[in-house]
Amino acid sequence: MTAEKKTTILDNGDGLFSTHVVLEDVQEVIGEQMNTKARLGENTKYTVVGDGNGFMSRVILVEPDWTVTDDHLPSKFVLKITSCMHVHGLVETMKAKSPNALAPEHEAALWAMFETEAQQLHNREVNLYKITEKWNKNDVMLSPKIYFSKKFDENNKTKGFLGMEFVSDVTIRHLYANAKPHELHPVLRSLATLQAESLHLTDEEKQSIHGFDFKQLMGSMMNDDGMKNIYAQTRDINPERLTERANKVEAFGLDVVNFELACNLNKYIGIERDVLVHGDLWAANILWKEEDDGKYSVSKIIDYQLIHMGNPAEDLVRLFLSTLSGGDRQAHWERLVDQFYEYFLEALGDREVPYTIEQLKESYRHYFVTGGLIMMPMYGPIAQTKLSYSTDTENVEEYREILTEKAEHLLEDLERWHLYSRDLTKNHKEAETSV
Repeated sequence: MTAEKKTTILDNGDGLFSTHVVLEDVQEVIGEQMNTKARLGENTKYTVVGDGNGFMSRVILVEPDWTVTDDHLPSKFVLKITSCMHVHGLVETMKAKSPNALAPEHEAALWAMFETEAQQLHNREVNLYKITEKWNKNDVMLSPKIYFSKKFDENNKTKGFLGMEFVSDVTIRHLYANAKPHELHPVLRSLATLQAESLHLTDEEKQSIHGFDFKQLMGSMMNDDGMKNIYAQTRDINPERLTERANKVEAFGLDVVNFELACNLNKYIGIERDVLVHGDLWAANILWKEEDDGKYSVSKIIDYQLIHMGNPAEDLVRLFLSTLSGGDRQAHWERLVDQFYEYFLEALGDREVPYTIEQLKESYRHYFVTGGLIMMPMYGPIAQTKLSYSTDTENVEEYREILTEKAEHLLEDLERWHLYSRDLTKNHKEAETSV
């Protein structure tokens, strides 16, 4: 008699929209955490939204038919369920593009990592929202309101979800759209507030969001085979314009993958206190409102699954690479960092300043290579996956041009900042030895 296969978070489920979460799970948590006897009636409407925006969750718009009228119950809310179904699609896309690039042992390691990380990512996000709720700064932080949540634990390995505020009339400006530099100011203010408030986290709060391991998360994708795959995917965006640039960066080999520097950057820059890092602050996690005059304003910042304590420039690199054109990023990054620092000093008030503006800029320069390598697959298969959901076929070539321009400037700067930063760890160790 063969043993029954154990169901894991990696598998599709029999619950809501092929997840493991069933309606009764949601009903139970709503009753407990929202202090109500109301249930989601039979005329409640459920609609999948956001497919193609994230790869570790299923996002559902719920329009409740509440069985009991209660003023504090929302007329609509978003149900975010941890799910790996989109990861399957991404891995298949990677394998289809380069069948030999993802070796079986590396694919197995990738899936094992996703199984472990999926639960931890969700729990950290839930814990982070509980922490920031105490700060009472949701307006400036642009955080959605959280109504209820269920975490993973020893007895619950497959059902993790969040119920959060629904914001109407918002859009995501994906990688194949470009924001203007000044439009990022509210995001910079939000990030500055996050960093400033994080300086008085308790040990218990820090422990509740502990566990992010960048090397473990990215190591299986940034080995020799993985990097070859990333460069191949980048060339595929526009072989004529990107092949030569990609070849130049690839020629550096694995020297460009410097986990020691990326994971311990504060030590090498001389910053003595870590700050909270969003960890996934890119275009898909910023919600925008389009005004009547065609201008955009930032509405919300979402998805704190990769939250961790680290270097203050990590989010800035990712934000600029994903939202700005390559030309604007190169021309304006220092001015934007200056603006961020002004917001940071304002949020700190009279508290001690943990790093200088020059330390912040040096951090940006030295973290850029790691942040850029992480972003490269976003320009390739992830953008292509998102485009596959789009019905806007008329503008596909325009989108491809935007991605090409971003990739051109990214590859150019990868070379520049790798040459700038490659000896930092070696020189630091030599200096320690000589003392």
